[in-house]
Amino acid sequence: MKKLIALLLALVLLAGAASAAFTDEKSVNTRYREAVTAMSDLGVIGGFPDGSFKPKDTLTRAQAAKIICTVLKGGENMDAVTASKYFTDVPQSHWAVTYIGWCAAQGIVSGVGGGRFDPNGQLTGCAFGKMLLVAYGHNAETDKLTGAGWDTHVADLLKKEGRDYQLKVTNEPLPRQEACQMAYNFTLPAVDMSAYADTTLDLKADTALYKTYGRTYMGEDGAAILWPGNAVEFTAELGGDLVLNYRSAENLYIRTFVDGEENARVRATGSTSARKVKLATDIRPGEHTIRIVRDTDISTKGSETFWTSLTFTGVKSTVKATPQKKLLIEYFGASTLAGKGALRGGVYTSDDECHSAAVAFTYLSAQQLDADWSLVARGGAGVAPTTSVPIPASEFYDYVNPFSDTETRTKYDFARKPDVVVVGIGGNDGKVPNDEFKALAKALIQQIRDRNGADVKIVVTYNEMVKIHTPEWEEIIPELGVYHLELVKNNDGGASSETAPGHPSAAAHAVNAKLLADYIRDTVLK
Repeated sequence: MKKLIALLLALVLLAGAASAAFTDEKSVNTRYREAVTAMSDLGVIGGFPDGSFKPKDTLTRAQAAKIICTVLKGGENMDAVTASKYFTDVPQSHWAVTYIGWCAAQGIVSGVGGGRFDPNGQLTGCAFGKMLLVAYGHNAETDKLTGAGWDTHVADLLKKEGRDYQLKVTNEPLPRQEACQMAYNFTLPAVDMSAYADTTLDLKADTALYKTYGRTYMGEDGAAILWPGNAVEFTAELGGDLVLNYRSAENLYIRTFVDGEENARVRATGSTSARKVKLATDIRPGEHTIRIVRDTDISTKGSETFWTSLTFTGVKSTVKATPQKKLLIEYFGASTLAGKGALRGGVYTSDDECHSAAVAFTYLSAQQLDADWSLVARGGAGVAPTTSVPIPASEFYDYVNPFSDTETRTKYDFARKPDVVVVGIGGNDGKVPNDEFKALAKALIQQIRDRNGADVKIVVTYNEMVKIHTPEWEEIIPELGVYHLELVKNNDGGASSETAPGHPSAAAHAVNAKLLADYIRDTVLK
């Protein structure tokens, strides 16, 4: 029957569990929301007549019996069992009489003495953990779950099997939301946590261990990181928390993805000395693919930034790089391509921190094409030089190497040639005269071909911010022999963004990502 509930749970998660819409669902800690949703959708635990869930109320003994009985039986009808056969304080009219009776008959629960069960009595984490361990086949006597020190043995056994994921099991009263998490943990395979050890992984020298994105490279100082969208990615059997050790004179804005899903978004204070920041929390033990992405645009050239090592609270297997994708796209341009203005409701708050490469149309289109990517973009950059970027586009490839020593600058040059280069005309490009713009555009396109080969496919995107140089650009397209795509400006009917007027909204980025991905797939690569 345990297989049945596991199958049902898998189906719920695959379909995307729909919350039971409790009136107080916002009170459920985000840490336990997945477990509460899954357990309530499966009927393992329910709400109260007033529509609430009461996530912080302590689990009662009767509620625990229902959870265990439902999980083990998989929602099947049970033979009627009268709890009054065992306990004097559980009448036949009690809502949990069948659950309590069935669990008592299986030896999963016992009374509190004097023939009583105390159905409304509160449970501790250790007490509920013991019930679940016994329900799932552990022997209370041989596993020392009774007698002196029983609670310590319960907590140790839960930890050893990975059943305490997201929890700290104690003798304190157990809130209902945490009870859902504990029951949820028991629906998944046990993990032998003794095989996991705290590990620090150096981001140095051995490039075979990590896949890099963009102009990231692995060197003696660690992973060289500057541009938004730079990333490292790897696969390993691991669990727990992930801490990044880094050296940088700039603030860092980082997103961590576990198996493609965002786990954390952090802002780390810059310093030339060694610093640490937690990148991910409570990764469930197992084999995972971890991607760490430098987020946000930078408004200045920047300085040397290295990610030096990663510390996990538990790793079982050797780290290995994820394989390269068949297609590689490099994106080049201004702040729009780095997602300026697209970040809403995140941890970055000031105007300079409203960028997010991970929600930009560049990053999103690469995901839709199942492609690797390189993103070289920042505020003020574009085809034409500006006050903030006082260089012509023809010098941009040299400019993007920020490191001081020649050896590092050489290594930082992009080694793998892109299949497609996407050039975005930025809002600042309108500040130069038409003829000058055309000359600069020609110089940039020629440089891209010189650096990446004459057969590289080039796509120019424009008008996602303001309509500038459209006639001039379309005039020289036949001469340059490039692809071109006009993107949409803000399509959500509101201001371009909350903190960066003039830049596309998150909704516009999503639309433009699909436009660009479809265009590259159906036209450029056809």
